Amino acid sequence: MEVKGENVRIGYGEHIVIDEIDITVKKGEITTIIGPNGSGKSTVLKALTRLLDFKVGNINVDEIDIRKIGNKELAKKMGVLPQRHQAPPDFKVKDLVAFGRMPYQKWFNGNSPEDIEIINWAMKQADIYDLREKSVMTCSGGQAQRVWIATVLAQQPQILFLDEPTTFLDISYQLETMKLLKRLNRTSGIGVVMVLHDLSHALEVSDKIVVIKDGKKYSEGTPAEVVTPTMMKEVYGVDCEIVFVPGRTNPVLAYDEII
Repeated sequence: MEVKGENVRIGYGEHIVIDEIDITVKKGEITTIIGPNGSGKSTVLKALTRLLDFKVGNINVDEIDIRKIGNKELAKKMGVLPQRHQAPPDFKVKDLVAFGRMPYQKWFNGNSPEDIEIINWAMKQADIYDLREKSVMTCSGGQAQRVWIATVLAQQPQILFLDEPTTFLDISYQLETMKLLKRLNRTSGIGVVMVLHDLSHALEVSDKIVVIKDGKKYSEGTPAEVVTPTMMKEVYGVDCEIVFVPGRTNPVLAYDEII
């Protein structure tokens, strides 16, 4: 599966946020969108998932105009986890995850044996099966994020879109979330497209990085190709070195000393 945007212009009312961007994301790859605050990263993600309409250009899903695909059919192709989400009060984990099966169900039908099997699979993939009887409201931040990821997984999407999935999480839960997404990608072939602020996470897990600056695509490519001292200076306004560590595939950032 492939989602391809060509010459896409996106905005709110008369305000243009993204001006004529080309971007392609694919099943089987981890694509991370980075850039400074206000550059338009989340806007791109919303347009690619039809949460926000675009004014000019085309966005196609496997060469079909995204605006011509039915809601249920689109939900079977792409799962979307926004930055902010809230569960109904007193919902159990298994009940929230079950909502992911809605694109496959008819009204009032309830969960079939196949639905239950997939719900259990999604909870196990996200390492929350032991929490299935627990109230979502009593889950820790890291646990709750895995519950939401399981809910989207229950849709059985080909590509998973996440808007800043590590925001508000402690470091341990951030790493846990990144490990989960990378494992899902490597073992299940699910494509992952996410907006990240933490460049160390982007370097560690991404197959491809897209850099957005001032509403335009600054660059895209592998982490080693994209994250360079020049990019960091021109996009983020900081000086740093890119350090290659023996035994690691991708480089790490070494910022100038704070004095």
